[in-house]
Amino acid sequence: MRGVIAFDLDGVLYSSEPFLGDAYREAIANVNARRPGSFPRVPTTREILDHVGWPVPVILARLFPAIAPEAVELLYSETLPVIGARVRRREGVLFAGVPETLARLRAMGLTLAVASNGRRAYVEAVLETYALTASFDALITVDRERLPEKADLLRAYLQRHGVAAAQLVMVGDRASDVEAATAIGSRFIGCDYGHGHRAEIEGAGPIVSAFEQLPAVIAATFSLPNIADAG
Repeated sequence: MRGVIAFDLDGVLYSSEPFLGDAYREAIANVNARRPGSFPRVPTTREILDHVGWPVPVILARLFPAIAPEAVELLYSETLPVIGARVRRREGVLFAGVPETLARLRAMGLTLAVASNGRRAYVEAVLETYALTASFDALITVDRERLPEKADLLRAYLQRHGVAAAQLVMVGDRASDVEAATAIGSRFIGCDYGHGHRAEIEGAGPIVSAFEQLPAVIAATFSLPNIADAG
């Protein structure tokens, strides 16, 4: 095995930014219809994006610290079908060059995985909608593995497949991705075109400004001369 590339989803492969505010507005309206007055306001898209990258329960706890837990739990259940429907209507955006670049990476003999704090149904909706399911050898998600953090997910994956941490590179756009890579002792490549702020990923490893730049950076990371031109 030449190496495992574990991609965060939102902000690396795909952007939910175009619909995220509306999706929360819709989901909150649905909860308020069942429990009137539960959510007095809808957070802005920027407020939501500032927390994307963490598990959904963490996002909701940070966005709604004063809201009754029962209402937050309802919102947790309501957001998934609302967001999934919008994904399948292609209201989000797949970043430029993703299918072609994934094909190049596979041609380089690399194992590709999605490692996301998002729920598995959301990850699957994105991959199915954009015909990317076959590009990945593994989907590593919090709800499937029943582990609390991305570092735990990655560590379990490495142990299950007998892969050394040095053989894995985490590709992400948020501090949560950096923390996961650091915790397991793997390498990190940052994406500064996503939802996060550059300061979250600066200094943790190489940074790309477009998805298409990844093959060359990954080839250098694994010391694979000329293989970035594969495919």
